[in-house]
Amino acid sequence: MVERVTKILESRFPGIDLEIEEMPNGNIMGTAVWEGFADLDQVDRQTKLRDALRNTPDLDGSQIGLILAYTPDELFAMKAA
Repeated sequence: MVERVTKILESRFPGIDLEIEEMPNGNIMGTAVWEGFADLDQVDRQTKLRDALRNTPDLDGSQIGLILAYTPDELFAMKAA
């Protein structure tokens, strides 16, 4: 399922950098870094990610956990702190 989620998100968000994994309980979790998140708050970022994954016939949306969304600048600042 990780491969399917990655493919969908990469097609919807060109240039996105993903680090996602399947947890022992089967849920997909991770991080998404994309410049396009710059003008969006966390709620809107999560909505965009969920909308991209929603209604995909061969994807069980109930297994999608939290995918944290950052801009490249935010991720750089967090790593520098």
